[in-house]
Amino acid sequence: MPDLITAILPLVFTFALGVVLRAWRVFAAQDADILLKLFFYLCLPALILISVSTMHLRPSLLFLPGLSAAIILITFVIGKGIAPILDLPRTTLGVFYIGILVMNGGFTFPYVLSAYGAEGMAIASLFDFGTGLMVFTFVYYLACRHGQSGSNHRQLLTKFLLSPPLLSLIVALTLNVTHTALPSLIINWFTLLSNMTTPVVMLALGIAFRPHLVRLGSLASVIVLRMGLGFVLAQLCVHLMGIDGMMRHIVVMMASAPSGVNTLAFATMEGLDKEFAAAVVSYTTLIGMIWFPFYLSLAV
Repeated sequence: MPDLITAILPLVFTFALGVVLRAWRVFAAQDADILLKLFFYLCLPALILISVSTMHLRPSLLFLPGLSAAIILITFVIGKGIAPILDLPRTTLGVFYIGILVMNGGFTFPYVLSAYGAEGMAIASLFDFGTGLMVFTFVYYLACRHGQSGSNHRQLLTKFLLSPPLLSLIVALTLNVTHTALPSLIINWFTLLSNMTTPVVMLALGIAFRPHLVRLGSLASVIVLRMGLGFVLAQLCVHLMGIDGMMRHIVVMMASAPSGVNTLAFATMEGLDKEFAAAVVSYTTLIGMIWFPFYLSLAV
């Protein structure tokens, strides 16, 4: 327990540092976008290559992307049943759907890395692969449907297929199944880049944090569906599939993660309710800062 606290508290401190630096006007809210791009284009691909290419890839792990996609689809069905009760405007309804479906793997990765190391990151990356497939296809379709018309779906598909995390996962899986080792120089370089993951993500989330109460009932519904329902569905799945140990805890954490930053990105791109999107990301992130350390204190 003391070791876990020692590992987790720096994450909390780094998030708080981002909040303080923004309050002191060292950074502005849009500066978080630069850090998130650094994470997306450099840190995350390097981390995936290092962790996935060297893990012991068992056929039993290949169900993880499908499990992630299944949890997203079940959440959507339940959310669609609740949506008429909320009676939201079209642009806010789009954010509601995105917020309950996008699992923030980038937020979860530092906690997984701190508690379970590279092996845990490999499992989390495979689970997040399924999330990414759903986010840049089905979820973005929902954003387009509830937002501006005339979105370029071909451009979106191209952007997804050429995204660095997806390409790095494909390369890492290829290296793994062919038993091909990376040169030591490349390993050292990618390790250096991957070590930036935790401070970059936590600083970015702290800088982007905007805790404004907007549409309280709908906001609470998003929180319950994204994190509460995600937790319940994950527990049900791991129980039915007989998953235990480290993999069980990682699946539960990934499925109960806060709403991803793509919630805000898609809202901006498609003219959705950005104020509601910012509230969704901020409050689920704040809850995640409390929830993950608590869960890990029980799990590890």
